Amino acid sequence: MMKEGKFGTMEAVALTTIVLITKAFYTSIRVLVKATSTSAWFATLISCSVSILLFLLVYLLMKRFPNKELVEIFEIVTGKFIGKILALIFSAYFVYYAGSSLREFVEMIKAYVLPYTPPSAIIFVFLAVVVFFAYVGLEGIARMSYISLIIVIIGLTLILILPLPFYNVDNLFPLAGYSLQTTLFSGLLRASAYSDVIFLAFIINAIHGVKQFKKVGLTSLALSGAIISVTILCSILAFEYTQASENLSALFQLSRNIYFNRFFQRVESIFIFIWVVASIMNVALAFYMSASIFCKTFKIPNHRPSLLPFAFCTFTVTLLPQSLSEVVERNVLFLRQYSAVITYLIPLLVLLLSLIRGKKGEKIKI
Repeated sequence: MMKEGKFGTMEAVALTTIVLITKAFYTSIRVLVKATSTSAWFATLISCSVSILLFLLVYLLMKRFPNKELVEIFEIVTGKFIGKILALIFSAYFVYYAGSSLREFVEMIKAYVLPYTPPSAIIFVFLAVVVFFAYVGLEGIARMSYISLIIVIIGLTLILILPLPFYNVDNLFPLAGYSLQTTLFSGLLRASAYSDVIFLAFIINAIHGVKQFKKVGLTSLALSGAIISVTILCSILAFEYTQASENLSALFQLSRNIYFNRFFQRVESIFIFIWVVASIMNVALAFYMSASIFCKTFKIPNHRPSLLPFAFCTFTVTLLPQSLSEVVERNVLFLRQYSAVITYLIPLLVLLLSLIRGKKGEKIKI
């Protein structure tokens, strides 16, 4: 079995939180505001709450099999053949996630910062850094995420506080947006946006077991929900919802509008820095998880020889969309609205099957 090292609760929370909040830097705010208008900040809290409930159900599965990671649980409950297929579905999902997130980042970098740079050049440099982090391993990614989250939180706080003179409370009305029904529906549908927390189930031994799994998951979900909600709220305060639904990146546009005098401007450079840092951590974890799950499935003790083949797969996924609109309408739409079919539904079906068949692991005190 692979040795991934161990790290503490703070590193695990930082790693999970930075993965969950990174999507707010991209097109998520625009899409959610377009769907719900002024109630987008509340809709994302609904999404987070639904994801917390689903996560608690996954926790019940992990609790039945203490000291077992999700790959092992799949094989115990469904048998080795089906268990390997389920694990490979998650490996493929994380490849798709890494490639789609990287392409979304590249398209936005081209739109705002490097319009004349070939996309393949940006992808190659970014992917090289991601492969390096994956080579270092999970523990290195987690500890770097702890440092990165501090930087991201400080930068994000500055970006949200500095435009205070431009905020208009009237932009929040009507509070229910298009309608309460629309808000609830969008909130339920986009619970997938927080489902990335499932990766904790594949590294449960690295975070010291089931008890920490629950603590880290719930803390990260609550913290991420609050950060994303405040971010969306500030975006709506600064722009009318019609304009907010048109901004490719609401946060970048918000940082661009900050201007006090000729000596204090171009604050978007702060955003670009935290944007790059968060994106690297996000893609690095997804890339590592894809290789890690594959190696655990076939009992490969070292993930490093598989990094180049997975880098090629990720690069291929990155090049599949023809444009940003295709990325948003296909790849990102699946990840933010329908990925829970994989990330939550499969573990919950395995939980149901384990209850029916009476499968469980050794009892430990939780």
